Amino acid sequence: MLLLCRFIGRISTRQSGISIALRKQVSGQPSKSDMNEPKIPRNLLKNVYTASCQAENGKIYDKKPFKMKLQKDKVYAWCLCGYSKNQPICDGAHKDPYIKIKQRPIKFKVGETKEYWLCNCKQTSNRPFCDGTHKRADIQDAIK
Repeated sequence: MLLLCRFIGRISTRQSGISIALRKQVSGQPSKSDMNEPKIPRNLLKNVYTASCQAENGKIYDKKPFKMKLQKDKVYAWCLCGYSKNQPICDGAHKDPYIKIKQRPIKFKVGETKEYWLCNCKQTSNRPFCDGTHKRADIQDAIK
């Protein structure tokens, strides 16, 4: 008997802000929607720099992501603190001793040259890439 069902579950933990999407294809055949979905980008330097492991998120800068063309193998510094005037790229504003910012920028690079959506709400669990967290009501209400 062929079981042609598909389970899509979503697990989220509120304390850490981590949201993990699980997909399971029981029939063994990928569906058309799976083939059309874009691959989730990842930071190729995540395991190299410890700044990616910072527990705190920065100040919400904007309630929508920023589309930017990134070059393969070029190292970028994404602003996590939310104070950069060159958003979403860091301009060193976190070094200002009067603001007393704890967050450091996230260094990252991508595997292919193309346009990426970078997070501007600074609440993403897939730093520096947008994961849709900005759609939450608390983030939409934070910026008017």
